[in-house]
Amino acid sequence: MNPRVLRALQAWTIPVLLLVAWEATTRLGVLDARFFIPPSEIVVTTVEQFLGGRLGVDLLVTLRRLVFAFTLAAVAGVIIGAASGQWRTVELLIRPITDTLYPLPKIAILPLFIIIVGRGEVAYILTAFATAFFQIIISTRSSVRNVDRELLEAGRNFGATGLRFFTRLLFPAIAPSVVNGLRLGLATCLITLIAAEFVGAELGIGAMIRRAGQQFAIDQVYAGIVLTGVLGLLITLLFRLVERLVLPGRRRVAPRRTLGSTPS
Repeated sequence: MNPRVLRALQAWTIPVLLLVAWEATTRLGVLDARFFIPPSEIVVTTVEQFLGGRLGVDLLVTLRRLVFAFTLAAVAGVIIGAASGQWRTVELLIRPITDTLYPLPKIAILPLFIIIVGRGEVAYILTAFATAFFQIIISTRSSVRNVDRELLEAGRNFGATGLRFFTRLLFPAIAPSVVNGLRLGLATCLITLIAAEFVGAELGIGAMIRRAGQQFAIDQVYAGIVLTGVLGLLITLLFRLVERLVLPGRRRVAPRRTLGSTPS
């Protein structure tokens, strides 16, 4: 069997079995169908909400906020993280702020943002931005700290100074870790954004889940949750694709061993 097909089967076996068990137990009455909507009905509801409801608009609003928040966080976070990892003075200036604000649940800052800038797009984008921003700073700083100092010195000796030091030496060295940090930053950005929309927005996936809950439309609540999960899955797949395109040398196929062979 094709190795890719085999890996796909292994990855999706448990999720598919869980969905089948959920569908069967709900149809047989083991689970209360009022609260545990069968997956088939959730799919139907999601499609109906896309075609005739507001789900499509809510999705576009959430994606727009996510793109704005993450783009700002990625650019600022990578620059500040790389600077604080490379220069001790910058780290001493930045680290107390990151160590203090990073553990703070950013959804708790949403009321403050609403008071300062008013209820609207800016408040929700800033809340999501704050979550990804500190995550990316910390991961980028750690990536720089883990780079072999001898490699950097060798690069400087061969003329990698000034801007060339960053573009030709430092950033290529930390690229794999930075990509992983950006993936985690985007995921946490989405989580916080959905929570912020749930609390106070009129549009967005989080707002859609809140409206459905207030109307006791359990199937629509599940539709919003499933859509959020699908977005998370797409984020992971997107970064895997980016990693393969930008960092093709990182993925290496391990040598296969035949049955009964021993390592040399």
